[in-house]
Amino acid sequence: MKRNHKYNLLAIISLLMMLVWPLTASATGSQRGDVNSDGNVNIADVTFLIDYLLSGQGEVDPASADVDRNGGINIADVTMLIDYLLGGVEFPPDEPEAEEFTVGDVTFAMVPVEGGTFMMGATSEQGSDANSRELPVHQVTVSSFYIGQTEVTQALWQAVMGDNPSYFHGPDLPVEQISWEDCQAFIAQLNRLTGCTFRLPTEAEWEFAARGGNESQGYKYAGGNDPASVAWYSYNDSWELRGTGYYGTHAVATRLPNELMLHDMSGNVHEWCQDWYGDYSSAAVTDPTGPAGGTGRVYRGGSWYFDEWFCRVSFRNQFSPTYRSYGIGMRLAL
Repeated sequence: MKRNHKYNLLAIISLLMMLVWPLTASATGSQRGDVNSDGNVNIADVTFLIDYLLSGQGEVDPASADVDRNGGINIADVTMLIDYLLGGVEFPPDEPEAEEFTVGDVTFAMVPVEGGTFMMGATSEQGSDANSRELPVHQVTVSSFYIGQTEVTQALWQAVMGDNPSYFHGPDLPVEQISWEDCQAFIAQLNRLTGCTFRLPTEAEWEFAARGGNESQGYKYAGGNDPASVAWYSYNDSWELRGTGYYGTHAVATRLPNELMLHDMSGNVHEWCQDWYGDYSSAAVTDPTGPAGGTGRVYRGGSWYFDEWFCRVSFRNQFSPTYRSYGIGMRLAL
């Protein structure tokens, strides 16, 4: 593990003075903060970590010593450990461990989403942008599931189906020009090849994941309140790429992810959901799957073609199950 030996002497002295406090906390299952591996997280771990940083000798387990999960072990970990023991800060959550699957020579990742309860629809951060399709706001509980870290790429579609229906071509671009019915054919073939039970996400699962699941920070878009940092949409297509002659979809995972490390849930291409489209009810529901029938299937997320209004986490609309466009693709669930 890389060590940083450039320390502020005053910060070290201040932290050493704090060691007189008899602080102890129970170690978590991941043992984060239990630097000396004695089964507890307490002031002895602070002492151990400072000695390690000052001497530059020995080894520590990064799972316990990299307290702030920034990829390095340094004075920031000491500060966070002391703050944790004082009760002023919680450890940041570990990034969920994605599960990888391979078809042919194409590997894709599915991210676990721990089940939870959230308010679905036109919540307060949506402000005046919300419309009647997003009302009423209602309580939804979803069970744990997996969701694709990115949209399905053209490379994966090609590996599964042997063709590429997309208008814009590139292996790392999201597949588009696919109907909801096309998605079902793709999923059936993928499941035959892998022995798994992939599917489209329900609308509730999609919104819960886009909002960041149980790690949600309450953003308007999936991953932040600045759409240009998290989404490809008409504004940055027009301005960021002005003069390049570019027009169309973008390689997946080239914008910042959300709290669950999911990319492109705002922007790039709209994404089909499993549900028939229907009006919301005010009643609290668990694992909703939408109406039993209808004329349109739900799609979510924004598109490279439209503005940021469509990129909001509560935006929802419908298309016929046979509709195809160069602005709509898919994301897997499991």
